[in-house]
Amino acid sequence: MGDASPGRPHRSWVSASARLVATMHRRRSRSTPILVALVAVLLAACSGGSPAAQATTRGGAAEEAGASSTTGPAPTTGSSTTTTTEAPATTEAPTTTTTEPPAPAPPAIEVGDLRSGSDGPRTKALQEALDRLGFDPGEADGAFGTKTTLAVWAYQALTGRPQDGVVTAELEQAVLTSGPIPMLRPDLGPTHTEVDLDKQVLLVWGDGVLELATHVSSGSGVAYCEDGHCGDAVTPVGDYRYQRRIAGERHAPLGVLYNPVYFNGGIAVHGAGSVPARPASHGCVRIPMHISDYFQSLVADGEPIAVFRGGTGPAAPVAAPGGPAAPPPAGAENGG
Repeated sequence: MGDASPGRPHRSWVSASARLVATMHRRRSRSTPILVALVAVLLAACSGGSPAAQATTRGGAAEEAGASSTTGPAPTTGSSTTTTTEAPATTEAPTTTTTEPPAPAPPAIEVGDLRSGSDGPRTKALQEALDRLGFDPGEADGAFGTKTTLAVWAYQALTGRPQDGVVTAELEQAVLTSGPIPMLRPDLGPTHTEVDLDKQVLLVWGDGVLELATHVSSGSGVAYCEDGHCGDAVTPVGDYRYQRRIAGERHAPLGVLYNPVYFNGGIAVHGAGSVPARPASHGCVRIPMHISDYFQSLVADGEPIAVFRGGTGPAAPVAAPGGPAAPPPAGAENGG
């Protein structure tokens, strides 16, 4: 038989090739599982976890990656937890520190005689003693003012001293240690009013207790003619009774009468802005304004009021007048 054609492979070569391919296929088939197992072992060793854990992790990562590529980040359905730190409740009020100003220094003790303008503890003690005796020196504040001066005038007159308003050491001691003021007209009973024209004082008694002793200014004793109104500035002596009263101001031809209480025609006890240390009225009995504010509450209509002259010495019981009470002087209706 002749040689094979050069354009075609030899059959024996084809058979050998086929056998080689078959052998390699069989070897590849047997080695594939071994290679897969070897790769798995190497991956587990590198990651430090078991193959199962690595598989689970890779599976979870794959699921998350898939979710990211389709729906975005998973929504949060639970509300976020916020931690707030609050100050503990306080039931007690905060402590407040107050700095008190220093107490004022006590007033200096007066030196020498006491008189208008004096101010201090001696004056206050004098005021308290006068008030205890029945006078009205005003508030016991240690300030020697007009009210205290008027009270001192009354005390000086009742004790036979000059009415100068100066409280010497002797007078101060006398006031501080003085006993009760005596009743001048005990024959009038336990409740009555006494007006001593010589001493220019008025005393109100209630149930035998001296309720008020005050300085007054009575009729000047001088005839007058003012603005066509003429009369005698006399406060008539005698025993009378309170007749009527007017609350507040009474505008009379010769001036304003404050809270007057009439006892003899137009003659009254009333408040006035001027109550000097001498007789100066048109016939009425002037009393200080601060006393007229409450004088009407001390006396009642129908109660006795005696007007007399007790002399200039120390107060002493005075005999009752021997005749009827004098009528009101001319011009008594003019007031003042």
